Amino acid sequence: MTDRPTASGVTLRTATNDDRARLLQLVSEGAGGTAYRELPLYFLRLALDRRMDAESRALVAVRGGAPVGCVLYGAVAGAVGTGRLHFITVARDARREGIGRQLCTAAVSDLSTRGARSAIAELPDDAVVAAGHHLLARCGFSEAARIPDYYRDGVALIVLHRPLLPSDPSI
Repeated sequence: MTDRPTASGVTLRTATNDDRARLLQLVSEGAGGTAYRELPLYFLRLALDRRMDAESRALVAVRGGAPVGCVLYGAVAGAVGTGRLHFITVARDARREGIGRQLCTAAVSDLSTRGARSAIAELPDDAVVAAGHHLLARCGFSEAARIPDYYRDGVALIVLHRPLLPSDPSI
């Protein structure tokens, strides 16, 4: 992805290894203190190490030369035409500016360009990730499945889905 300026004064671009320390900090802050921290850190390592390029990519939102947000996404291994958003985070002092939505839209657009016909996101039905659920809903994702007690008693796994159409104006 080439650098893309956005309305919020940030530029979206592909993450590089030079972003590693800041992205580790952003992902840790975004998932910090929760039981769900390890998975986004795993996909961040994959994206930055380029071990599984199709399965994990990272885009960053940069303002003033520093990353203020990122999205981790990629192809679903073993599935044809399905992409997955792994994690979206924005620095606390940059939230409520539309950056998360811009990152989500850019990831969905990239997935579509690479041939994905649909995108999914999996997250716990837990209050600590409610903002992520709301963001994905604003980006056109809707609940497709729910697995009760997946993470622990009382905390279901929610599978969100969004069809991707080449003619979709948000792509």
